[in-house]
Amino acid sequence: MGWTDWAVSLGLIALVLRQIRGRKTTALGLVWPVGLVVWAGFEYFGDFPAETSDLLFAGALGALGIALGVGCGLLTKVHREGEDVVVRATLPAAALWIVGMAGRLAFGIIALHGGAEAIGELSEKLDMHSAETWPTSLILMALCEVVSRSGLLLFQYWKAKRSLPEQDAPAAREPDASLG
Repeated sequence: MGWTDWAVSLGLIALVLRQIRGRKTTALGLVWPVGLVVWAGFEYFGDFPAETSDLLFAGALGALGIALGVGCGLLTKVHREGEDVVVRATLPAAALWIVGMAGRLAFGIIALHGGAEAIGELSEKLDMHSAETWPTSLILMALCEVVSRSGLLLFQYWKAKRSLPEQDAPAAREPDASLG
């Protein structure tokens, strides 16, 4: 694991931690993590597994990424404050996000620092056939997590953006007594 691996993982974790207090956001602010993970995908994505057991493993990690991303997105609040749209990650949202991001980071650390044999044994038990299955599946998981969260938050952003600002919402009109 190089410094870029650490930077990408820690940057994605910091993304949500910074949102716990609530932050003004833009559409670009919600989708830049997708670009980061797509870049990482081009850097690290290996051959897609061809064996059925490898494909099932990659699919399972992709589904886990979607579940974590959707969970994080649903537990993140997006609302209007005046003219601004604010995103605020709840603690459960941050926890889900960190489970996915830190889990992949921990896997990399373990793989490089004495855990390769255990990972090999697990791969054998899971009937995996390619050394590329783990990194490909983990990148797929990250991509699914980031895209599902970003997509859900972008939808909520556009919904909030179209709504009237809270202080500018029209008040219920009183009937004009002079017309009566």
